[in-house]
Order: sequence, then structure tokens, then C-alpha cells
Amino acid sequence: MRNDSDLDAILKQMAAEHRPQLPSPGLIWFRAQLLRKAQQKERIERPMVVMRGLAGLTCAVIFLLVAASSWEKMQDGMGQQGWLLLPLVLLTFGASLASGVILLWSPAKR
Repeated sequence: MRNDSDLDAILKQMAAEHRPQLPSPGLIWFRAQLLRKAQQKERIERPMVVMRGLAGLTCAVIFLLVAASSWEKMQDGMGQQGWLLLPLVLLTFGASLASGVILLWSPAKR
């Protein structure tokens, strides 16, 4: 019990002596300005991000439509090696997907 009362007394004394230090007004103002500028930048760049996504989606749809419309021509052109066509298309689709991911998560946006 004695230890508990000593501990309580020490904690109360420490709490009474402790004075929290607030950052200077200049630092608070500077941080607020940084936050305001970051929010403005994000708001200004939002239409470009949307347009970039729409452009990527449009290119992907056009690519798929062209590939679907000329699928038989591509198979005829490949002749006996028609089995090579599917990996080629998958590789092209994977590269397109990877470039879209890089475009959406580019460090230039930050």
C-alpha cells in the first residue's frame, strides 16, 4: 500500500510539473500552408487523373475490339503455328495491363 501511495504522489508531482510545449505559431502556420497547398494541388490535378484513366480505358477497349475483329485473319496468317497466337495476345494484354498500372500509380502523381 505504501508503494501505491508513493507512486501516486510521484505521478501527481510529475503531472503538476509537466508543462506541454506547443509548437511555435510560425510552425503551425507553415504546416497549415503546406496542407492547404497539397489539397489545392490534389483538387487541381483530379480532372487530369480522371482523363488519364478514361484514355487508358478507351485504348484498352479499342485494342480489344481490333483484336476481336481481326482474330480469324490473325489465325489464317499464322497458318500451322496458330498455337503461337494465344501466347502473343496474352503477352500483349499483360504488357498493356502493366503499362496501365504504371500509368495509374506513377510517382509523378505524388
